[in-house]
Amino acid sequence: RKRRRRLFHDRMIDVPVRKLSTTDAFVVTDLPDAPATGIVRAARKILEAGAEDLARSATYTFAAFELQRSGASAGINAEGDAVAAAVAAFVDELGPEVTGGALHLDAAKGINQDAFAPLAAAADRNPAGGTVSAAAAGIVAATAWALGGLEGKTVAVEGSGEVPEAALTQMLEAGATLVEVPGVDAKPWMIWGAPVDAILAGSKAGTLTHQGADFVKATAIVPWGPIPVTTKAFATLRRRDVVVVPDFVSAGGALLGGYLEGDADSVRSQISARVTDVLSAGAANDDGVLLGCCYAAEAFLATWTDTRLFGRPLAS
Repeated sequence: RKRRRRLFHDRMIDVPVRKLSTTDAFVVTDLPDAPATGIVRAARKILEAGAEDLARSATYTFAAFELQRSGASAGINAEGDAVAAAVAAFVDELGPEVTGGALHLDAAKGINQDAFAPLAAAADRNPAGGTVSAAAAGIVAATAWALGGLEGKTVAVEGSGEVPEAALTQMLEAGATLVEVPGVDAKPWMIWGAPVDAILAGSKAGTLTHQGADFVKATAIVPWGPIPVTTKAFATLRRRDVVVVPDFVSAGGALLGGYLEGDADSVRSQISARVTDVLSAGAANDDGVLLGCCYAAEAFLATWTDTRLFGRPLAS
């Protein structure tokens, strides 16, 4: 295991990065010597810096919901016909750690779910938790919180995928209206100027930059994926009194859900309630909901780990 030094908001920190021995892959864990959870992606080249950002967001998710786990993120560097063998080697090498509870990883972009099934089955988590519906529950609750309800409200969606589609379906059932932006397929950045109450964002890290933030007319930006807002964009939106919901809360439902008890309905209900409570508590801070939730997460981390993290879950 090596510790990769990285600049976070003008401070250097050590980020634990483990290289696998049986395939070209790595695992990033944000907190040393803590059980960790996150995702694994496969592509020709997965950047460690991006994985570190994803791990940081997951760490803040667990801290926001007062769970003593670190965030993690893994990458498998393979493409085409080589992916299957690389994933198989990855699963075999990390199987003992997953069975022991030290590491839980979920398949993400580029990973065949069936090939990754042994690691998912080895993890001692509630199968009703890490689902699309669990992820959607947190996003819906966060949007309702940010807008004071969904009835009669308008939303636009940046990007696509099962999770935002599931969240949107629930919002429409609750009385919200989807606003589609003409020309957005050719010019994706046009979504930021949508005349809506909320924009759901999350197609990639840093998708909303300060240039896009200048066009935002929405009352709130609600992440459906990790760290979609850059630091500069957040500063711009904050000056304009646009609510930026912390991604580690709104998009943390699937991470949280695996560690809750109960059936699928109970898990979704718990996620909705806890997201609402965390956001309400964070918003009571004079610095707003995003920073308020960061402060609360950091205070919880200080109760059980001596590691001090520098760099909050915002894209560079």
